[in-house]
Amino acid sequence: MINATTTPRAFSLQREWSGAFTLMLLALFIGAAVTVVGVRFVVNEMEAATGRLQAEYGSVSELAAALETHEQLGYQLLALAPVHRAAFVLEQQDIELLFRAASAARAEDEGRSDALSAARQEWQAGLEKAGLWGDDVLGLAEINLADAPAFAAASSNVRKQLSAVQQSSLQALNNGLVDTRELEGLLVVGRFGLFVAAIGATLYFRRRMVKDLMRPVNSLRRGVLKLQSGDYSHRLDVARRDELGEVAVAFNGMAAALQDSHKALTYRATHDDLTGLANRAALAERLLASFEPDSDRRTRHEGLLFIDIDDFKDVNDSLGHEGGDELLAQLAERLVASVRSHDLVARLGGDEFAVVVLDNDDGTPATGPVAERIYEALSEPFMIGDRSLRVSLSMGVAQRTADTADVTELLRQADSAMYRAKHSGKARYEVHGS
Repeated sequence: MINATTTPRAFSLQREWSGAFTLMLLALFIGAAVTVVGVRFVVNEMEAATGRLQAEYGSVSELAAALETHEQLGYQLLALAPVHRAAFVLEQQDIELLFRAASAARAEDEGRSDALSAARQEWQAGLEKAGLWGDDVLGLAEINLADAPAFAAASSNVRKQLSAVQQSSLQALNNGLVDTRELEGLLVVGRFGLFVAAIGATLYFRRRMVKDLMRPVNSLRRGVLKLQSGDYSHRLDVARRDELGEVAVAFNGMAAALQDSHKALTYRATHDDLTGLANRAALAERLLASFEPDSDRRTRHEGLLFIDIDDFKDVNDSLGHEGGDELLAQLAERLVASVRSHDLVARLGGDEFAVVVLDNDDGTPATGPVAERIYEALSEPFMIGDRSLRVSLSMGVAQRTADTADVTELLRQADSAMYRAKHSGKARYEVHGS
């Protein structure tokens, strides 16, 4: 890929076309001037549109990423998870600055500032309603999961509003592409008047315009449409190091940034930040897919393990939250090593994990052997800093059968079995229905 910021421009549409015009009769001068001005107008409009899009879209993308991270911390706070509350409040101030920066970006859309202001107000209102705004969060003293659905709905609306602002920015770039039909009409009139004396030059310029101007412009327009449709992997071919080549390089850089941002947001939405495991949303998606009528996994039953670390609070009290996080990360590695490639390990939050276990090829349940391997993996102590630590797990097993109604029932069965294991002495697993 050509790098427009470090590679000197090897070609210039203006120099090439002006040089060719000097070889023509004086009568060609007017047509040449119109062509050069038109080309420069197209290039300037596209460069300006691309610059505006990078400023507008980039500021909103950074804001959306910050809101996503802040939202996840909000859920943890509602569950009274160990979160640095003062840092959470400072993040709100940083996000307000990002809102102001995004609103300050010069944009063609006059409603952009109002849309961002509405999104900011709804974001603040959602936090206030959940008791997570400003100093209110410092006084949270009990689990408040009842407000989580409303908080999630408010956060979803804010994301939709930001997505609409981003789509408006993409539409502005699309509108910034110059309609070249008027320019082409001027060139056709000029060519007609000079047809007898300059037929050769006319054919030459038409060929060059199609190759070096029309195709790159149409390619850029198709690229913008693909970005609007969500195809962030699309890239433009950069054939020449000229003005349009620089626009194409800028477009490719912008598309790469959008793709990276999209991948990062998708990953954060489906994975746990601490352990890298699938999160609760990914677990629910996996189980829901297996209950679909056309799913090939309906022909194979699967089991679900609910796992909880025994006396994890004592670990946090003795080693601190950093030590507790290190234990969770090491345990996640052992869980992954204990299951098969087609099983799924997820962290539900806190010290709770879940494992989706497909039955064996012969139809026999595999939850028991997997649970035993997990207990075997605990035979070696964990090293937390310079301390050796042994922990135990309580597990609940729910085996999906043809009578299992839905995902909710399967989750409830596994959770109930896990609590039975807790109340039966810990460091063991219980099977639902046994």
